Amino acid sequence: MVLNSALNSKFKASIDIGTNTIRCLITGHESNFLNPDYVDMKIIRLGENFKKEGVITNNSINRLKDALKIYLEKIKNYGIKPENVVITGTSVLRDAPNAEEVKNIIFSNFGLNLEIISGEKEALITLKGISRCFNGINEFYSIDIGGGSTEYVCVKNGTPLWKYSLNMGVVHFTEEIIKTDPVSEENLKELENRIEQKLNTLKTKIKETGFVFKPAILFGTAGTATTLAMVDLKMRSYDRLKVHGYFVSKEKTAEIYKRFAATKISDRLKIDGVEAGREDLVLAGAAIMLKSMDFFEVSGFTVSECGLLEGLIS
Repeated sequence: MVLNSALNSKFKASIDIGTNTIRCLITGHESNFLNPDYVDMKIIRLGENFKKEGVITNNSINRLKDALKIYLEKIKNYGIKPENVVITGTSVLRDAPNAEEVKNIIFSNFGLNLEIISGEKEALITLKGISRCFNGINEFYSIDIGGGSTEYVCVKNGTPLWKYSLNMGVVHFTEEIIKTDPVSEENLKELENRIEQKLNTLKTKIKETGFVFKPAILFGTAGTATTLAMVDLKMRSYDRLKVHGYFVSKEKTAEIYKRFAATKISDRLKIDGVEAGREDLVLAGAAIMLKSMDFFEVSGFTVSECGLLEGLIS
């Protein structure tokens, strides 16, 4: 599959199928990704019970099909042909033995050519998207916490020094580790230990590169970063422009993490900024973000609303 733009329309469209969410972006003006013609996210839990079942389940595939039906109708309204839509799959589709079956279902039902990308390619495309929305900032770390994996990049002079994808995501960690509601001290400690183990692996990989450069800025993309910002801002409804560029300190992140840990899953929906469908996952996401800030020795993170979707059609 070639990642390119629609030939018969000024508009471009990208779709990202993740372990927890599916997202769609349509724009006719690449210079203004922060105010696209259409942007949407749906929680479909494609990776639900993946660790238990070992495959992407029929129920998950049906939720994916329902979402794609809505997106394809919207895309066609903008004059974009299905074969010109850039659509990628990430963590759970990288790991699933029935990923090819899912690809075939998507093509036969919608005419969409899904490309399943590696973790490193996902990190690079995300970096491209971030760079389009933060002019003049060319030295930073980025973190993209997903449902099945987390991608890290270190950038110096606009060029990535290193990029890694860790098999560490909010859906898998929540299903594997969190067994009580509210979370028990035992489960919380196991969650934190698992994250530290994964980050120790990252430390080893970084040392092998020989690069010890430490930027002061950490950009966070995707659901965990935006959720933490929305909670800090006490936002009842999502506002892309208010969230983009917002700085969340490590201290605030720690406070929010403790609040999630002390609250039952259903009651987390009463916290302004927690979207329905994320209430069980926000604890693991906050833990990964907090441990990552400690790892990189930064004082907080800045939210980037631009990431993989924007990078795909840049």
